Amino acid sequence: PASTHGTPPVPPAPALDATVWDVSNFSLVDGHLVLVGRDEEALWRSRNRPGSSISERTNLHPGSRRDPDLVVDERSTQNPGRSTEIETSPTSQFSNVKGLLWKRLRERKGRGVPKTETLAVTVPDGERVPSRSGSRESLLPPLSVAELDLTGDNVIVRPVHGSIVGEKFCFQIITGEGSRSFGCTSLSERDRWIENLRRTVQPNKDNCERLELALSLWVYEARDLPPRRRLRCHLHLDGTLFARTTAKVAGPDGELFWGELFQLAALPPARALTLALCRDDHPGQPVASITIPLAELAATRQPLERWYPLSGSGGGERVPSVRVRGRYREVRVLPIVRYKELAEFITFHYRELCARLEPTIAVRHKEELAGALVRVLQSTGKAKSFLIDLGVAELDRFDDREALIFREN
Repeated sequence: PASTHGTPPVPPAPALDATVWDVSNFSLVDGHLVLVGRDEEALWRSRNRPGSSISERTNLHPGSRRDPDLVVDERSTQNPGRSTEIETSPTSQFSNVKGLLWKRLRERKGRGVPKTETLAVTVPDGERVPSRSGSRESLLPPLSVAELDLTGDNVIVRPVHGSIVGEKFCFQIITGEGSRSFGCTSLSERDRWIENLRRTVQPNKDNCERLELALSLWVYEARDLPPRRRLRCHLHLDGTLFARTTAKVAGPDGELFWGELFQLAALPPARALTLALCRDDHPGQPVASITIPLAELAATRQPLERWYPLSGSGGGERVPSVRVRGRYREVRVLPIVRYKELAEFITFHYRELCARLEPTIAVRHKEELAGALVRVLQSTGKAKSFLIDLGVAELDRFDDREALIFREN
């Protein structure tokens, strides 16, 4: 663990009513996240061949999820003759997808889109639809959304908890000009986008030493609360809201159970976790709160579970309290070349390693070690062989005692 004293302020989280953009409508081109029109999307998929200026690695456009209500300019589809000429002419400056993207951006800049207009609004069911008012050109997004420059020095890409923006699998990009939130269809798609965007921001990421911070927190229950009030528990890091529980009504006896797990990864440096109980109709006015130093949650290898008394509850007979179980991890990651010998040893000697470690380490450490081994072997292409060999070894050990097979992990 490394000390986080003297840490910079935590970047702001997206507002509770922030617009979430469909990431399938964007593509990564030369360090810029660019909004792609539908005509470019079709051309993008049809030009997956050698000689294209956009390689398969930088093509992050999944093509499987598109907002059906997204309104874009489709001039090139209205003039099929010209679009065919553009695609087939080898001397045209727009003979590749990149040229079409920059052409579209120049057209948008020439129109002078009003910045007060927005492309999408959020409806109660969570779907994003464009505004129905205004002219066709006013439905185009502002330039700050149509193109995000990721080549700056202070660009931050991090996941966003679904309780903040009202959608699952979202991430946030913070630049010097502000922040934008993007939604994905799955956890794997979100992680893939985050990893590729971070490598765009920091191409030399694997060769640099860095600190990775993560918080795992179970918010179980609260007691001695004001009865029959609809309450949420807000999680703040150094004053910035990162997640919140669902809103539930406290019982007549003042007890309330949530039982929700929050896995917050890729966190900025912070010092304190604040748990605040807020009424659902007045989220900005905490009923009671408690501040927990993160160093307390990072001091032990196992999650710390406690009842924490809350302050500012209005001076009742009994002080409200909340039961949580959490662990804060500060992992210093070395340059990847420093792990070369370790990865080689695990790849070629995992049988002997597991045979010697299994009887000597405690059960509570085996899950963490097993996860680390699988991740290392997955990166070297040996995870499948690793699991097969462990299964075969267990069958050999219990050759004549079939009832015990697969009892141990």
